[in-house]
Parts: sequence; structure tokens; C-alpha cells
Amino acid sequence: MLEINALAHVITRKGKDPLHVLEQVGFSIPGGHLLALIGPTASGKTTLLQVLAGLTEASGGSIMLKGRDLVSKPLHPNELGWVTPHDDCLHAHLTVRESLMSALMLRAAGLSRDQIVSKVSHILVVVGLENIASERVGPLPLAQRRRLKLGLALVSDPVLVLCDDFTHGLDVRSEREMEALLRLVAADQPGRIVIHATDSLANLTAYDTTLVLHEGYVTFHGPAKALPHYFTVPTYDEVYSRLAKRPAQRWGDSWMRHRDSYYAAFKLGATAEELSAAEEDTSDLDKTVVMKQQAAEAEEKETKKSSEEDARPVLPLPGLFSQATHLMKRRWTLLRRVRREWITHVGLLVGAPVIAWLLVQPNLRHFSEGAEVWAAAYTTSMIYFVMVLLILFMSLRLSSREFAAMKTVNGRERVAGVRPAAVLLAALLFVIPVSLLQSFWMGMFMELVTGGLPGHGGARLILPALTGIAFASLCLGISANSSNAGRAHSACLTLLCANVIFSGALLGFPRLLGHLVNPFITAHYGWSGIIDTLKDDRLFPAITTLVRTWFATPDIAAGMLLVHFVIGLILAWIGLCRREA
Repeated sequence: MLEINALAHVITRKGKDPLHVLEQVGFSIPGGHLLALIGPTASGKTTLLQVLAGLTEASGGSIMLKGRDLVSKPLHPNELGWVTPHDDCLHAHLTVRESLMSALMLRAAGLSRDQIVSKVSHILVVVGLENIASERVGPLPLAQRRRLKLGLALVSDPVLVLCDDFTHGLDVRSEREMEALLRLVAADQPGRIVIHATDSLANLTAYDTTLVLHEGYVTFHGPAKALPHYFTVPTYDEVYSRLAKRPAQRWGDSWMRHRDSYYAAFKLGATAEELSAAEEDTSDLDKTVVMKQQAAEAEEKETKKSSEEDARPVLPLPGLFSQATHLMKRRWTLLRRVRREWITHVGLLVGAPVIAWLLVQPNLRHFSEGAEVWAAAYTTSMIYFVMVLLILFMSLRLSSREFAAMKTVNGRERVAGVRPAAVLLAALLFVIPVSLLQSFWMGMFMELVTGGLPGHGGARLILPALTGIAFASLCLGISANSSNAGRAHSACLTLLCANVIFSGALLGFPRLLGHLVNPFITAHYGWSGIIDTLKDDRLFPAITTLVRTWFATPDIAAGMLLVHFVIGLILAWIGLCRREA
């Protein structure tokens, strides 16, 4: 039994009156029940689901499930099936079976390969996708994508399944199929409760009961066939217009006065079969006998269901590193399958060093014996600056969209128990190796084609690599806090432009201002740390004359790049920990 009593959610607003989204919400439904949650726009449907799921904190009231208060002790992630309203929360380049297997591996620890395959096969049958299990998700029609979203929520055998706008945008036939599927899901596991928040009033008789919310108040809860009678309207479609004729609080007060009689009349709290039996047109005496028999049978069934439910253990979540390892492997799989992405990275890996060499090649003569020291100094400074900028650009292209493009996917998996730390660690295990490869290859290529540049060889390889990793981390932090991939990419480009202008390589600021600006500029440390290794070279006095800026020692440069790396991680952590369903 799910029992909700006096549930409230109030949003405090600075300088404005508090916004009461939910007000004294109360109802109860038994296990094996399918509930339609309806109401006009802004009635509180989604907020109620989020409170039940533990995504939003209740301001008051209680939520009891199997004798446990979910307000003080929320559901384990594997006890909850959350079907997000977002249709872009799927990996388009995975197959249907791979998507379900991935979801199960992220949510269940200790399962063998055979158990995973068997469980996924069962889910495929339940949601009706067994015939297209090997198809990629991207081209699937909307109805099949909705089935897959439901399947992803079911992999952990949840006791409570919450669906937000599950049938929105579907044609009439598909909508009825989805509602029949929800009924099947409710019956697939003993004690499971399915709640569907929907705007559709077309097929409410497919649900065991219907609950009507209006501006945060419960205005009706019972069988759909009783809706027209209670609201004194001829059809379901006129319920909302009827609600608009009275204040929401009056509707709520009216329902509280009539609730007990309706619950008694329709025997709410029993199973769906008993509910139907209670509605049959029998004589009062026969009806009393039937109700007593049904009550005894209901108690026996509920006891049996409760025993079966308690005997079924909740699947434990995998550990942090298990989740991170799987996410990392999945990311590399997606990279291989997205042709445009891996071609871009290969193109940058090959093209960036070639661009750097083409810019350097006409000026290599300045390094010959007897060449003008000023020309050699300028060429050396610009070579390292161009290398650092190209590495920054490759890091930006690698990481700026990493989290923002997967925001809805990460939100869905976060509700399912995937740790933010696992998501961040998996991203680092993908980004850092690629960034290191790009940076080291850039340095080695330039060493080969130039025959060796001035400066310390180790610093010329290590500092650009650290610069790439630090800037990639900052881009990950921006990505995790951006609403979409476009905004993340734009913000990272702005940061890159700031690095070009304020690095001190083109023109240096006055010394005091430079000391204030340089700590925030990643490119400054990658470039100036290498230049500082030329102190004993004949070019250094000329460089310091050309560029009036402060040069960090290699040790200081490496330390500051590590600080930038940590700042990026902190920003990414903050963004990933933000609750988004």
C-alpha cells in the first residue's frame, strides 16, 4: 500500500509570497495498481512525481510505502523506476539490447553474464521490443523509444514506477498500447505500483483509478467512470473547464468532505479485481456479503504478496569503480560508432602538428648559426605559443560538449543510482588519454621536423601536455554547468579567446597587472614555463625585451596547471551533483 497524507511542497521566493505547488495532498493505492495522475497545466503533477521519487523535498506530510516513510527514508535507487519525460535521454548509437544491458550493469552488482542476458531478454518481452533488440536506438519511432525508456526503468525490478507524460505526442492507437503496457508492468511484479502523470483524458478507463490535481489540491480520486458524476459533466473532456469555475481550495475542501464515502463505495485500497467486483450492480445484502468475502481474500492476497515482496531482495548498486569502468567503456564504444566524432579527433591529431610545422617552416633559417638573434627569439616565442593554442583548441573540442550533450542521459542515470563521481571519473578516463596523445604527438612531431627547438626537452613535452589536461578539465567544468552543448561550446570558446589575449605571449601587461591576470590564464603557464627554460640561452634576453611579461618557472607552471585542473574538477562535480530528473 502507498499512503500519502497531507503532503505539501512550498517554494519560497525572495520578495514574493511563497508558492504552494502541493497542498495537503492525500490518497492511498494498493500494490498491483495503475494510477492516472491528471490535471490542468501547472497543477503539480510533475512535482508530485518528483517528491515521490525523492528528487524534490517535501515541505510537509508523509509518504508511506510498505510501512516505511519515504520522506525520512527515501527509496533505494533500485526500488524506483523513473521514466523521464525527456525523449533525448537515450544513446542513439547503442542498440536496444545494449541500452538495457548497460542500464542493468550500472544498477545491479554481482550478476553473471547469463543472468544479465536473461533479465534483459525478459524486459524486452515485457515492453515488446524483442523483435528489434539488435536495432540502434537513433532511428526508432517515438512509440518504440518510449517502450525502451520504460524498459530502462524496469531493469532493477522497481516496486514503484513513476512515468511523466509517457504517452505525450503519440497517436491514439499507440497511446492505448502504452496504457495497456503500463497495466502489464503493474501486474508483472507482486506489489508494484505504477503512477502515470498525463494530460490525456482519452482512455482513463484503462487505469484502475484516476487522481485529479488542480493547483496543488487533490480534487478527486476514484474510478474514471465516476468522474462525470462527481464533477457533474457529461464527458471527461469537460472536467478541466469545470475545475476552472471554482477556486482550487474549494474543490480540495469539497473532495475532503466526500473522500471517505467515495473510498468506501469503491473500496479503494483493494486490488483492481476487487475494485471491479465492488462496482457491480448487486443487491445491498449480496453486496455486503461479497464485500466481506473480498475483504478476506484481499487480506490473504496482500499477505502473500507482502511475503513474496519481502523475500525479493533489492539489487545492490555496483561500486564506484565498477560504474566508472562501464561508463568509460561505453564512451569509447560510442566514439567508435560516431563516425563524425572520431574522424574529427583523428583529423586534429594529424592536422594540428602539420599546421604548426607549416607556420614554423619558413622561419627555421633563423635558428642557423649567425642568424639574427631578434628573429630567432621571436620565432621561438611564437612557435611555443602556437603549439599551446593548438593544444588548447584540441582540448576544447574534446571536452566542451562531454557533459552538456549528455545532460538528460546523465539525469536519468543519476536517478537510477549512477554516482556523479563515477560519471566524472569515466569522463577523465576518456579525456585524459586522448589529450595526452594529442599533446605528446604535437611535441614529438615538432621535434622531428625542426631537428630540435631551443629549451629544455622535458619541459617542451610535459608542460604542453599538462596545459591540455588542465584546459580540458576547465571545459568539463563548464560543460557540466551548461544547459546544452551549444552554450557549453560557446563558453569554452570565450575562455580560449581570453587565453589568447591575456596569456602575455603577444603583448605583456604591466608587471603588477600581469601578476593579477596570469593566475587565471592556462595558456600563460604552458607557454611561459617553456620560455623560462631558455634562461641560459642567448635568445632569452631578446625574448624578455620583446615580450614584457612574467615567466613562470617550470615547477610553478606545473603547479598552477594542476590548480587549474582541480578547479575544473570541482566545477564539474558541482554541475554533476545538481539534481536534474
